[in-house]
Order: sequence, then C-alpha cells, then structure tokens
Amino acid sequence: MRSIWFAFKLFEGCLGCLCMGIQIEGFLNVAVSQDLYLYITVFSVFTCTSFFGCLNICMENDPVLLREIIWSSFASLGYIVTGITTMYHAEKDLYLMYLSDLEIIEDEMGHQFFGYSKTQTILAIVTSVVYLLHAVLAGDMLISETAVAKAAEGEEKKKLLLYLGGMKIHNRLLKLKWFRRFDGRMRPTD
Repeated sequence: MRSIWFAFKLFEGCLGCLCMGIQIEGFLNVAVSQDLYLYITVFSVFTCTSFFGCLNICMENDPVLLREIIWSSFASLGYIVTGITTMYHAEKDLYLMYLSDLEIIEDEMGHQFFGYSKTQTILAIVTSVVYLLHAVLAGDMLISETAVAKAAEGEEKKKLLLYLGGMKIHNRLLKLKWFRRFDGRMRPTD
C-alpha cells in the first residue's frame, strides 16, 4: 500500500509546487498584503511535508493512517481557504471592481492580476480536492483495517484494496522485485 500513498504525496507535492510557482511569479509586482504571506506559507508547508512524506515512504516506513487523515484534511482546508481568499482579493481589486463581466473577459489578457488569481484559485481548489481524496481513502483504509481486526472468528471481512493505476497495472508492477519491496509486500531481507 505504500505505493498508493507515495503516489498521492508526490502528486500533492507537484501540485503544491505549481501553486507556489504561480504565487511567486504572479504576485511579485502586487502591493504586499498579509494574505500573500498566508498563501505562500500554506503552499510551502504542505508541499514540503508532502515531499518529506515521499522520502519517509522511500525509507520503507509505513504511513500512519490517522495522521494521514488529519494532515490531509488540514491541507485540504488550507487550500480551499487560499483559493477562496485569492478570488476575494481579485474581486475587490480596484481595477476589476468597476468593470462589467464582459469587459473583464475581454481585458483579461491586459490585466494579469486577474489571470494569476484565477489560475491560482483553480490550482488551489484542484490541490484541495486531491488532499481531500487522500484523506477519504485513508479514512476508508482505517475503517476497513479496524473492521477486519475486530471481525469475530467465522465472520469474514474483506480488507479494502487500493491499486496504483488500476488492478492490471498494479499486478504487473507486483511482478517486479523492487516494486514488491517498495509496496511493502516483501521483507527487505528477501
């Protein structure tokens, strides 16, 4: 199962890097506000922890599901708040406040702040959804493992199975020794 969590963390980290890139590129010439520091803090903290989580998994440590649920939920909430406040600031921009919707669409290329804000909001919401999916799957795994552990004798409970890229691709990858070891299905001494 480590491969699934590794893929999630890697994808979350890459999306976080995209959000940071848009933040840095787009808001260098904007008057500094405290919210800009909040955005870059949210992006950098959750991006760094995602990449450190990848490193932790590469060192053959199994992720703790409860910690995954809590951390991914906080990250999802942070990215949602960031996306909403970014669009709030774009909406309250003096230049855009007095334009009609049609004029904004026509003049979007000329007014880069709106374009950067829109792109950052979309990326933040997409990243938030990925973190939320990570939290939900970790919650499902925790509930499944708890039910299997508490199942009485004679009562058969199936453990939730997750596959990297689908069952066929995952089974094909399991034929490789390095992937079995990485996925946690093989002891390091084998």
